[in-house]
Amino acid sequence: MHDWQRLTKEVTFTSDGTGSYTRASIFTDGDFLRYVNSTQWDRTNYRKMQLVTPQEWQMLKSTLVTTVGIIRYFRERGNSILVTPDSGTGDTLALEYVSTNWITDSTGTTEKSAFTADDDLVIFPEYLMELGLKYELKAGDGLPALVELDEYEQALEDEIAQETPRRIIGPRYYENSRNPNLPDTGIGQ
Repeated sequence: MHDWQRLTKEVTFTSDGTGSYTRASIFTDGDFLRYVNSTQWDRTNYRKMQLVTPQEWQMLKSTLVTTVGIIRYFRERGNSILVTPDSGTGDTLALEYVSTNWITDSTGTTEKSAFTADDDLVIFPEYLMELGLKYELKAGDGLPALVELDEYEQALEDEIAQETPRRIIGPRYYENSRNPNLPDTGIGQ
């Protein structure tokens, strides 16, 4: 539902020239839920890797770009990340992903995807869990729970809005500075 910054992680791996990297070899702790869009980079060559569709992948594999080219393309198939061209070995490839681990042990050091002890902690604010459970318990018993659902959804929206800074859309004016994208004169002529 949201790329929570609390669950977002970065992983880097080294190209080996095979063009195929299994999830198990990249995400060694098995905590992969989903990719964060547009975060795949070839750090060695300072270039963004381009995500392609299965159709584009087949077209690329049928051309010279699989052995020559400066842009790396990738897609996922069969729980593996496929990369082309992948002729260079030792290149650092990086991406961000959302983790499945939303729980920690009582010390907050060991992350996990399910409760295993009574003193486990959730990474999210506890009040969100309480509101969600309150709704689920009432609704599960067939009781009216629209008020609880509304309270939970509003708290969830507030948490999403506050947990990660967002960019301002449109012209930005900073104190004691000018917007470099607006001309000093001639606007609207």
